[in-house]
Amino acid sequence: MSQQHVDVAILGAGPAGLFAAHRLAGSGLQILVIDKGDEPARRQSVTCGVGGAGAFSDGKLNLTPEIGGDAASFHRTPEEVQRYIDEFDAIITRLGIEGEYSGVDPEGLRELKRLANKYGIEFVAGKQKHMGTDRVRRVVETFYRELERRGIQFLLNTEVERITHDGGFHLKTATSTVTSPTVIAAPGRAGAYWLREQAQTLGIETHYGPIDVGIRVEFPATVYERIERVMYDAKFRLHSDTYDDVVRTFCTNPRGYVTREDHGSFVLVNGQASHEHKTENTNFALLSRVRLTDPVEDTTEYGRAIAILATTIGGGHPLIQRFKDLQAGRRSTWSRIHKAAIRPTLREATPGDISMALPSRIVTNLVEGLERLNNLIEGISSDNTLLYAPEIKFYDTRYEVTPNLETTLGGFFVAGDASGHSRGIVYSAVTGMLAAEAILQRAGPTTGPARS
Repeated sequence: MSQQHVDVAILGAGPAGLFAAHRLAGSGLQILVIDKGDEPARRQSVTCGVGGAGAFSDGKLNLTPEIGGDAASFHRTPEEVQRYIDEFDAIITRLGIEGEYSGVDPEGLRELKRLANKYGIEFVAGKQKHMGTDRVRRVVETFYRELERRGIQFLLNTEVERITHDGGFHLKTATSTVTSPTVIAAPGRAGAYWLREQAQTLGIETHYGPIDVGIRVEFPATVYERIERVMYDAKFRLHSDTYDDVVRTFCTNPRGYVTREDHGSFVLVNGQASHEHKTENTNFALLSRVRLTDPVEDTTEYGRAIAILATTIGGGHPLIQRFKDLQAGRRSTWSRIHKAAIRPTLREATPGDISMALPSRIVTNLVEGLERLNNLIEGISSDNTLLYAPEIKFYDTRYEVTPNLETTLGGFFVAGDASGHSRGIVYSAVTGMLAAEAILQRAGPTTGPARS
C-alpha cells in the first residue's frame, strides 16, 4: 500500500473544497484534493466528482448572507460573510458568468413582500445570479484546470474509507494512505453521513439538527412568470395551519427539469435548469422542517428511513402524483397524470400515493403550504400541478466550530453542506475559504496565496 504526505488534505472537490484550494494555491503548501468522483468532463455521478452536486445543479447563486446559511452558527456576522460572498462573486464573474443579477429591483421586491405578508407568508429577498446547469459545468472545468496549473493536486476516483489520528491524520483508501497534519473535510450532503461516522470515531463534537423533508412541485412555467421577474429563485416560508411547522420553498427552476439523485440505498429528487435549453415547466422544492427531541434525536436516520420507504414503494424510482389526487386521497396512475396540461420532465418515476411514503404530519404541512402559496403564486394548487417524492435535505449534523470552521479536534476543519453550516453553493464556498484562511495564518507570514 502506497503512502503520500501532504501539508493539507481536502476531502471533496465541491464548492467548499475548490474554493479552499483556490485560497491555498500559491502558498507554498502542498495541497491534495481527494474525491471519489471524476473530473468535470468525465463525470457520471450527480453527487460526486469535481464541482460536487453543484456541477449538476441549476447553478443558482444566492449572493446574500440571509440565504443559504447562518453566519452566527460559526460565530461570524452577516457583514463579514458578505465580504467573502463578494469575493466569490468576483471569481465567478472572472470565470465567465458576468452580471445577470435578479432580486435587485427594490420596488418589485417591496410589492412582493407586501403581498406575501398579506397571506402570512415570509418572503426572503436577496441578490441572485443564475448560471444554468450547462454553464456551471463549463465554469467548473475552467476552475479545475486553473487550480491544476497553480499547483493543486487532485486524487480522483478515490474513496477515503476511514480517517485515523495519532497526532497527524491518516486518510486510508483501498490502495493508499494519505497523511497530513491538516484536513478540510467537505464531502457534501452525499458524504455527510460518512463524515459523521468518522467524526464520532475521532471524538469530534457534533450536534443533531433539523432536516427538511418534502416534495418537488412541477407546474406550468407561466404560473411563476410574475414572481420570476422580481426574483429568479424567490424564497417563501410559512407556518402550517394544523401543526404550526415551518414549510419553505427551495431551489426554484424556471423552465427547468426535475431530476433524480441516486444515493445507493435510496433515491431522491431534485431540480435543475439550463441557461440555453428551456422547458414549458417550472419546479421548486416544498419542504417541511423536522426536529426530533428525546428519546429520538437522530434526524439523519429518520430521514434515511423515509427515503428508503419511499424508494421501496416506488420500486426503486421516485414517486410521482398529481396534487389533485393527493388532495382526494387516491394514488395517481399514468392515465390520471396525462390528464394534466403539462408533461412531467422526469419520466423515470412511479405513479403512486405520496401519503403512503411520507409521514401524515409532513403531508398535511405540504398540502396546506401549497394551498396558502396559491394566493401568491396563482395556479400553483391547480389540477395541472405534479408532485415528486421524496426530496430531503440532510443538513442535520452540525459541528462545533471556531469562526474559521475548525472543529474540537485541532487541525480538522469542516466545510460545505456536510458541516451543517451551509445550505448551497455560495455558503459552501465561503466556509471553504474561511478554513483555508485559518490554515494560511497558521502557516506563517512567508506563505500566502495570490488572490484573483
